[in-house]
Amino acid sequence: MKASVHAGVECVACHRKATAPHEERLPAVRCAECHAKARTALSEGVHGSAQARPRAPAPTCAGCHGTHGVRPAAALGIDTCAACHARQVALYRESIHARSRQRGDSQAATCRSCHGEAHALLAKTDARAPTYHLNLPRTCARCHADPELAKRYNIPVGNVYQLYMDSIHGRALTRSGLLVAANCSDCHGAHEINPRAEPASRVFRANVPKTCGACHAGILAAYAESVHGTHVARGDLKAPVCTDCHSAHQIRRVEGAPWQLEAIRECGTCHEESLKTYRDTFHGKVTALGYTRVAKCSDCHGAHTILPPSDPRSSVSPGKLVATCRQCHPQATAAFAEFHPHADHQNKARFPRLYYTYLFMSGLLVAVLASFGLHAVLWLPRSLVERLRR
Repeated sequence: MKASVHAGVECVACHRKATAPHEERLPAVRCAECHAKARTALSEGVHGSAQARPRAPAPTCAGCHGTHGVRPAAALGIDTCAACHARQVALYRESIHARSRQRGDSQAATCRSCHGEAHALLAKTDARAPTYHLNLPRTCARCHADPELAKRYNIPVGNVYQLYMDSIHGRALTRSGLLVAANCSDCHGAHEINPRAEPASRVFRANVPKTCGACHAGILAAYAESVHGTHVARGDLKAPVCTDCHSAHQIRRVEGAPWQLEAIRECGTCHEESLKTYRDTFHGKVTALGYTRVAKCSDCHGAHTILPPSDPRSSVSPGKLVATCRQCHPQATAAFAEFHPHADHQNKARFPRLYYTYLFMSGLLVAVLASFGLHAVLWLPRSLVERLRR
């Protein structure tokens, strides 16, 4: 009692109806007689509503603060919450937030950081709650909109909150109020947030398809069968996952020209030679000028269902190539589809006919120009002589 915040309070201030000698079981203490403000906040929160439900396990003042050794709210740690929320606290203990606090970082998030003050704590389904689906990005932004925090913890993206708010997910959430739009916890988790480099993290490279697939189930099924998805499933983490093409926080509409043009460059980060040969084609030169009404990588190869040409299901397999070309060229024939969009005139091994044709035409061009040049040089003296004779 002497070490508690009630050290200066007499026993009878709480146990008003007690007599000496008192009974073994004293009447319940009414904390609200002194802490009316806390009681009002509690009655509006999820803890207060639990107390009002019959036979429902509900927190009490003493359950959190103690009886005689009453502790202030600032001194209450996650162990207090664990008395009722054991599973959530167990997950939190393994998170990056808890580990940061264990290393002495007092600014790392705890239960109160996200859920708010305990007396006025609201259910996540309450539109006023900081953990309500529409409010959660703003709650996370209290820490993660701070560039200094990103620098201190080596977080690669410093303006993550603004990027998210400008993304298709952020706009759907804040402008349209769509509760199905992904927010921070949908991708990173709520209590079990871990760094992306750890295999347990939802945003670990191998786990990204599954995380995105929680909302985009159909796309996940297509991706899983693709050449990219099968490589990731085999443990090849160099193969692209969702965030490589769409980014993590700055996800844009795929119908927009900026994203479509950026996607071409994105494919080229892995397929450098293919991008180089694509840029040499009519399609590539038009997109280089900023136009999108020509074939891009995904128009021919597909976006999520990318398969090798040897697979009969592939849109660029011999059996489907004409149909693929006809999406833009309705009159395309089998001869038309023999065009090689990634032909490389410098690759003698793969394209010998093109290589030698290029070599011959280059030689012919040099020979013709050289002959005309020689002709001009030889004709010049004669031209001067003829002019002097006049």
